[in-house]
Amino acid sequence: MSVQFRHLAFAFLLLKGTLVRAELSANSAISAVLPLSFIEKHCADCHDETTMKGDFRADLLGNNLTESASHTAWSRVLARVESGEMPPPKKERPAEEDILVALGALKSAFHKEALAKHGETGRVRVRRLNRLEYENTVRDLLGIDTPLRDLLPEDDLRDGFSNQTAALSISPVHIQQYMAAADRALEAASVRQAKPETKTHRFAFDHEAEKPWSAYAHNRLQCNLHGEDLHFFLDTHIEVPVALRQFEAVTRDTPGTFRIRITTEALGTTGGGDLIYSVWLASGGKRRELLGHFDAKHRQQSVVELTRSFDRGETLIIAPYRMAKVRIDAGYSVYAPDKQEKMPKGWHFLNNPNPPIATVGPAIVVKPLEITGPLIESWPTPGHKLLYGDDTELAPAAEVAKTARVPDSILRPVRAYRQLKDTVTVRLSADKVEPAIREVLNRFISRAFRRPAKAEEVELYQAMTRDRLAKGECLEVALNAAHRAVLCSPEFLFLVEQGPKLNSHELAARLSYFLWRSAPDVGLRKLADKGELTKHEVLRKEAARLIASPRFEAFVTDFLAQWLNLREIDATTPDRDLFPEYFESIGDGRQDVFLHDSLVGETRTYFRNLVERDLGATMLVSAPYAYLNQRLAEHYELPPVKGAALRRITLPADSVRGGLLTQASILKVTANGANTSPVLRGVWLLERIVGTPAPPPPPNVGSIEPDTRGATTVREQLAKHQSVKTCAGCHQKIDPPGFVLEAFDPIGRYRDYYRTTETGEKLKDLKAFFGAHYGQVKYLKGATVDTRSQLPGGIEVADVRAYKAALATRPELLARNFVRKLATFATGVHTEAGDELVIDAILKKTKASGFGLRTLIHEVVQSELFTQK
Repeated sequence: MSVQFRHLAFAFLLLKGTLVRAELSANSAISAVLPLSFIEKHCADCHDETTMKGDFRADLLGNNLTESASHTAWSRVLARVESGEMPPPKKERPAEEDILVALGALKSAFHKEALAKHGETGRVRVRRLNRLEYENTVRDLLGIDTPLRDLLPEDDLRDGFSNQTAALSISPVHIQQYMAAADRALEAASVRQAKPETKTHRFAFDHEAEKPWSAYAHNRLQCNLHGEDLHFFLDTHIEVPVALRQFEAVTRDTPGTFRIRITTEALGTTGGGDLIYSVWLASGGKRRELLGHFDAKHRQQSVVELTRSFDRGETLIIAPYRMAKVRIDAGYSVYAPDKQEKMPKGWHFLNNPNPPIATVGPAIVVKPLEITGPLIESWPTPGHKLLYGDDTELAPAAEVAKTARVPDSILRPVRAYRQLKDTVTVRLSADKVEPAIREVLNRFISRAFRRPAKAEEVELYQAMTRDRLAKGECLEVALNAAHRAVLCSPEFLFLVEQGPKLNSHELAARLSYFLWRSAPDVGLRKLADKGELTKHEVLRKEAARLIASPRFEAFVTDFLAQWLNLREIDATTPDRDLFPEYFESIGDGRQDVFLHDSLVGETRTYFRNLVERDLGATMLVSAPYAYLNQRLAEHYELPPVKGAALRRITLPADSVRGGLLTQASILKVTANGANTSPVLRGVWLLERIVGTPAPPPPPNVGSIEPDTRGATTVREQLAKHQSVKTCAGCHQKIDPPGFVLEAFDPIGRYRDYYRTTETGEKLKDLKAFFGAHYGQVKYLKGATVDTRSQLPGGIEVADVRAYKAALATRPELLARNFVRKLATFATGVHTEAGDELVIDAILKKTKASGFGLRTLIHEVVQSELFTQK
């Protein structure tokens, strides 16, 4: 059996053993004191054998939390009383002191039960790295930028998170794909040719290599060459973009990291306005990744500088943004180089191009690009040195092949459909092999396992290398056999924590994967080696360092993707007929990428700002400002904002915007592209923001299907649904917040009426931009939106403003839910009733800051939820 398979089999046993020990500990738990007298006095009248409201029997509550049914029932009591839902507003409410005493007793009982259940095993089982964490870890370990995530099976979700221990299974498919991913990563990190020369290139657009797009007939009107400069008057043909072929030729031979300087200027705009363009990473003439949208300043040259890695054959595409709309709004035609009255009779840009007529009107001027690279900090690269050590030398592979077996993947590798020439590999003098290999493996294993390597581990992997060398393999192949086994080992693939209290290396890993989504950096590793991270003040200082780093953006992106479900932003495409505003071109279905990207950008920027400024939990739902750019302000029908960059804008006093709930990204992921559902949005809000989720629906209850014809409203359908006894209780809780969000359509715009396709009033004077012209909208005016609601506490709210104001009066409720989500994300285990006592302590420490988000993160890190297994 191979080392990889033995290790992964061990992982299965490790997981099984954790479960068994937890079970044994749970059985040894002793009964705790439960607030039965409080329940009998204040709850039994409505929840006894006769009334049994909500299908709940308070008189049957057990006194032993280790019993599953009793644990579930008491958890329900805790959640409803904690949130203030019970006792209900119409009933006589116990004194606040009595409620706090009862809650304290119940939380203490749950906490004792949890301690007994988890025992030595802790609340967190051994956890596998998810796909994102794996890719990030390998990237930082080897210093590569090679995509690996898509090689691995999709991760399952639990409680909305993809890093949960209970959902991260492992299968034979995983094992096979980890081997493939390891091979790809090792090849990417290995130097295969001599050191490339760093050069600065100046790429003019009139170069012969650019003729495939510049001389294309359909592009002559859109993009004119003026000497070396490119003038964008319109978007290029969708199949023939401005893909820089000169740069493609450079990266095909010398991939790596390049610094790009793009100089632009806007000319001829109405009122001297600026224009916007986008930059894309491209391959094969196709857009692969958006690098950003930027401003072209009116009659002012501006420079954008980007630094990123390019694989073989990758290049850049530069594209203007909505130039057809800009041109038409300025009074020009998209089919002629000048205004219609100035065009000669019979002119046609294809069959009558001579004499040529210069295109005039609004334009983006792009100067020759300056690109420097590949940028090399050291040679061989840090990843190569980690794999093969400082003592090895690079030698021609053909020469090494005379004395050892060198595979074709090293001798004659093919990259981007071309065979590389003059390849190199590593070699060592015979007297240095054994000590050098041991040093290399010790360093690599320590980095990969996120702790100092053990002598027996180094010996195991050194034996593998020694065996390969004895069979005639070259040094690179022999070492990579060991490296591959390390990258497939449970110690690498899993976050193994011994517990019950985490040691410094375990804390370093947990902190780094929490706030950076990757393995610890050199600073954390040094502190871990000294055992310093178990000191609270050191742990706090390191958490602050990680939050202040640009790498904290990885936390912002992934945490919001999971907590707020922003991962689903691309899951639906808005209906073109109902929501033409979301498209650059209706005809070919091209979405407005700038708008789409700005939606998510707004939410990330807003949340990052809350953390940076340590603003309170109420700001999650309500704020006097928003982060907007030119396109978002237009989308929200707010006063104009100039430019592509998001910036903080004070909102009008009566604005519905401000806070997460009314951001278009949230409103899009809670809709299906054509319709909205108060149920879906209500469930999302209760689960993700408020922290008082409704129980799952009964089986075979059916669902509400929106009537796109406009014959019946969602409110009318839900009123019928609530008449069913089994549905009424939950929908009284779910529907009110869902109804207030009905004021927003599936693309996040505010609305007074529903758009329909069959039944409704024709909107004769309302036009939309279709990509090359303005036309009458195809949708009809349907029923008026009614956002009035009554919250479970009896509070009447007229609209989303009133609902946000009501939520803002309960900052502790919002903070409690946020802490639960943070702890779940940080540890890979969702919080339970037994954790509420610790959460109470966190909230008590952060109340003075108004439950500031950064303070909450710090206190989660300091809590036993984080520092213990």
